[in-house]
Amino acid sequence: MSHQPVTIAKNFGCHAWNADQSQVAVSPNNESILLFNTNGAPQEMKTWGKAIQKLDQHGGFVSAIDWHPETNLIVTSGHDRNAYVWKYSDEGEWKPTLVILRINRAATSVRWSPNGLKFGVTSGAKCVPVCHFEETNDWWISKMVKKHKSTVLCIAWCPNNKFIVTGSTDFKCRIFSAYIDGLDESESDGFTWAKQNDFGSVLCEFDQAKAWVQGVSWSPDSMQVAFTGHGSTTHFVQLDTATAKDSTVQTIYSKTLPNLTIDFMTDDVVVGAGFDLNPQLFTKSGGEWSFTKKLDPEEEDTSAKKVQTNSSAARNKFKQMSAHGKQKDNKTVIKTYHKNTILGVKKLSETSFSTCGVDGRVLVWNL
Repeated sequence: MSHQPVTIAKNFGCHAWNADQSQVAVSPNNESILLFNTNGAPQEMKTWGKAIQKLDQHGGFVSAIDWHPETNLIVTSGHDRNAYVWKYSDEGEWKPTLVILRINRAATSVRWSPNGLKFGVTSGAKCVPVCHFEETNDWWISKMVKKHKSTVLCIAWCPNNKFIVTGSTDFKCRIFSAYIDGLDESESDGFTWAKQNDFGSVLCEFDQAKAWVQGVSWSPDSMQVAFTGHGSTTHFVQLDTATAKDSTVQTIYSKTLPNLTIDFMTDDVVVGAGFDLNPQLFTKSGGEWSFTKKLDPEEEDTSAKKVQTNSSAARNKFKQMSAHGKQKDNKTVIKTYHKNTILGVKKLSETSFSTCGVDGRVLVWNL
């Protein structure tokens, strides 16, 4: 893990990388997106320098950024209820295209499909617009996935580009069909679910979280789904290819604070992060998932410490006593690399990922 304490903003709500991590897009928790050259060192924020471009088309807080590695298109969503697709122009600047989402509440997250032909936007309007480009009219159009009962917080795509999994504040994790006729192939890809080619159909739903579902992810082999809830639980779903409703769910309870995001690194390795300030590693062995460890060693900086004898330690303790005989409160020392809540995780490879958080840091972790 690369530990870099330099900050370039008060906090980061979201971030995204281009294909080779030579550039990164971040939002400093406002209506702007900043683009940086990483200068060959994505793990060293101090080498990034100043932002090479500022994208400020949004009229409200930017909630999510996603950068597709093949098409090189950036999609952003915001609390202004809009989404923009950004394309790099011949003039050397990123040009936005407004996407009409047809939602009356804030957009909360956005994610490209694996092939880059579609993207889904979650929202406070209890729905998920799935958008694709229409060549004949030269614009992005949206089709609405409904049937949520409250704000939708997160979304992930199946590798076959036909299904999405969402997490909502109605305590449910749901799998929907995002199949668009004429854009997606009708082959089953191993799944024989009823209505799997019927756009917007609920294929199955899970309520094991018993709390807000704040992070969802789909495994590379398409056969597993993971979701995490605000009740400090993490859930792993083994999908049944014949009947989605017969899929099995394993729940892992945690003693730490809840995770806000979760992502598959491989079919057998998952990383989650959130309020605990420390990414958590889950692994699968023998068909069962288990919590493995925290990735941050949480080691206190000992460079400024001095060795104390028993007498000097006792003397310092008495010096810390107030006039009323009560010991003064010592300032809490945060031992993790992140000093505040981790808001976003981006997979870089099967063995590395990046995180951003309220402390204004982007850290790159190697497993």
